[in-house]
Amino acid sequence: MACRVVQVWLGGADPLAAATRFHVEFLPAIEAALGDGESVTVRFDHAEEKPHRWRKEAIGALARKYAPLRVNAVAPASGAHDAKMEATIAFLSANEGVTGQLLIAG
Repeated sequence: MACRVVQVWLGGADPLAAATRFHVEFLPAIEAALGDGESVTVRFDHAEEKPHRWRKEAIGALARKYAPLRVNAVAPASGAHDAKMEATIAFLSANEGVTGQLLIAG
């Protein structure tokens, strides 16, 4: 079963600003898709050397709240190409037992 991909563009914001933008600008669309019965893969625009813990916590909380729907996220490793991001998204879509994960593609 395919998942709806939600693009999340945070533009390299510091952790507090990024978390705020995510919750204000992007969370409503994610929850709307889940409320419609669709699983979701969140596609972040970048990853940090140490991904912000809030991302993992937000994805995990959404996965628990909306189970049995699946919620996962993917972010690019430094220098990752779109093909690697798309392959990771395809992997998540094809593996129905995976939920609540933030994968770094690349």
